[in-house]
Amino acid sequence: MLFSLNLWQKRACLFAFLFFTTASTALSAQTVVILADMPYSDKEKLMLQGPDGILYRLINEISPSVVMHLGDFKSGGKSCTDTLLKEHKALLAQIYLGRVIYTPGDNDWTDCDRSSLRYSFNELERLDFLITLMFKTPPLLDKNLTSLTSQPVQIENKLWINERLAISTLHLVGTSNGRIHIDKSKREDALKKADHRDKANLAWLENIADKTKEFDALIIGFQADIYQQKILQSNTCDSSSLKTCDAFAMYRQAFKQLAKRINKPVLIAHGDTGEFCFEKLDHNLWHLNAAGDFRYLDATKVSFNKESPEQPFTVTALINPTLPNIGCLN
Repeated sequence: MLFSLNLWQKRACLFAFLFFTTASTALSAQTVVILADMPYSDKEKLMLQGPDGILYRLINEISPSVVMHLGDFKSGGKSCTDTLLKEHKALLAQIYLGRVIYTPGDNDWTDCDRSSLRYSFNELERLDFLITLMFKTPPLLDKNLTSLTSQPVQIENKLWINERLAISTLHLVGTSNGRIHIDKSKREDALKKADHRDKANLAWLENIADKTKEFDALIIGFQADIYQQKILQSNTCDSSSLKTCDAFAMYRQAFKQLAKRINKPVLIAHGDTGEFCFEKLDHNLWHLNAAGDFRYLDATKVSFNKESPEQPFTVTALINPTLPNIGCLN
């Protein structure tokens, strides 16, 4: 009888050990959901609309730490009217109440001056309106994220550190970061704005590096695909550039240096182009081209596990868990 009791106790202890070990591993992982390049269509709006939209339901079922939207929250083929931008903000706001971090995309302001649009706007005027709407007008998308900080000179740059995971945004958009396709603004003014964003963004990365003792890993989100082949093969942007040019070389270098300097895992996440892929770029540096952009109507789930230094980030889609592709070829 004593032997049986001891055996039962041993089995109970073993079960408890396995249970708590598994639970501890699960608790050590944090989950972030990333949206990008949506909604462009009525179908995508329905996917994001609660309570029945499939992406709305899946996001709320997994209860991530935060939802990030990497810009282009409207189609580039639709006019950037006050009404439309307000409607799309309201749609984002209800997805995950008060726990959404958004960063602007080119569809949201730089492309608003397209002559093909029914209503065409001065892009710098739309930028001012967008910043006021998304970051200064209640209800704020991120109002329930305690300890969220903003860059004073560029309020859309955010940093949130939660349970040793740092999550940041940078205002970095397509159209060569607003340096080309300038149709209704003064070109000189637009280029000065781009220079200001570059200066502020690089200063923000320095600010993050100074806080390295406060986190174990870093996710940086923005809109532009800075690793796209046609960008890599382009000439460096200058004041005379009118076609696609590489405005992002300084950022690619800055991210490598940042990962090396802090010696912690860094994930670069963006939207902008159609490919949905994930890859390791360098020591401590990973790259994610998130789902969206018509091609993959899905959301991206990123889990960080500090107990797995070789594979700290696990990336899957919410609807189709066989994605993303490993390795980026666009």
